[in-house]
Amino acid sequence: MNAYLGHESQLYGVEECRLIGGKGDGMRLFQVHNGKGIDLTLSPDRTGDITRLRYKGMNMSYLSPCGYVSPAYYDSIGTNWLSSFTAGFLTTCGLNNVGTPNTDEGEVLPLHGSIANQPAEYAYWKKEETEKGLLLAFYSVTKDEQIFGRKLLLERKIGVSVE
Repeated sequence: MNAYLGHESQLYGVEECRLIGGKGDGMRLFQVHNGKGIDLTLSPDRTGDITRLRYKGMNMSYLSPCGYVSPAYYDSIGTNWLSSFTAGFLTTCGLNNVGTPNTDEGEVLPLHGSIANQPAEYAYWKKEETEKGLLLAFYSVTKDEQIFGRKLLLERKIGVSVE
């Protein structure tokens, strides 16, 4: 480490924060910066999706007119999913349905599934040494389960190099 450097977060790091106000009130976010031009925001309360991505200050994502919307506002009926669709750089669809709302074997399947509106069961980040150098690694596990029904699990790892 550089002797003139106070704290490594001056170069790279992850800051965890919560939104205050509006439909996103209380949502957890991980704001990641790698010191090489990549800044991204991960949302553990929306299954670990990447809501914002910038490269050297240039926006690479699309935030819908809804903005940040907490899973508490999710409405699975018809196309009401669109009222809580944050969009961003990466939105997870599924796991039980991708596409239009429909019914399969008696189960009503919402538009694009419900996983994007599920908070992660747990989410954390850590620094990892890899053969290619230091990585800021984000992990999340999200369950999409129902009694007498599906038992789906999404395990996610998103890594950002600081080298």
